[in-house]
Amino acid sequence: MALRYALLGLLTKKPSTGYELNQKFKETMIHYWNAHHTQIYRELIKLEEEGWVSSIVYPQVDSPDKKVYEIKDDGREELLKWLLNYKVEPPKLKDQQLLRVSMFHLIDSDDAIRFLQQSKEHHKIGLQHMYIWQEHEYRSDKDIKAALGEYFTSEFGKRYMETWIEWCDWAIDVLQRLKD
Repeated sequence: MALRYALLGLLTKKPSTGYELNQKFKETMIHYWNAHHTQIYRELIKLEEEGWVSSIVYPQVDSPDKKVYEIKDDGREELLKWLLNYKVEPPKLKDQQLLRVSMFHLIDSDDAIRFLQQSKEHHKIGLQHMYIWQEHEYRSDKDIKAALGEYFTSEFGKRYMETWIEWCDWAIDVLQRLKD
């Protein structure tokens, strides 16, 4: 259900194709929400059927026609209703990596260490991408103000990655200490 609001929020910035929305989704929301491109396209169809977005098809010669979506007044109104009528809920954490870690007692310490090292490297790469993206997107306070929510959530994503990397180092140290 929240995917529709994520898409409406992206469309408040500028009309976009499904492809552009998928790319922007990956750039700005991947650290706290995920959706497959097929989910995005299905949701866009529903939003259009409900009258929350409209689309214009631009014929192209050497590629498929381009369909550009735009948020309508009803969609903006529903987005604001959803945004302002919130209730703070307990945080939800559903992490397949942590599920695996919870079962480390079943595997050899060296295998657990390898898993944590791979996870740490994956998070380091993600963190590098986030730093580069932030440096490109937020060069001034004006840029930050224009995209305040994205700035806050991308900073959360960076801090999450940094904490994960530190936690991996800590867990590897514990495993090595217990091995000795």
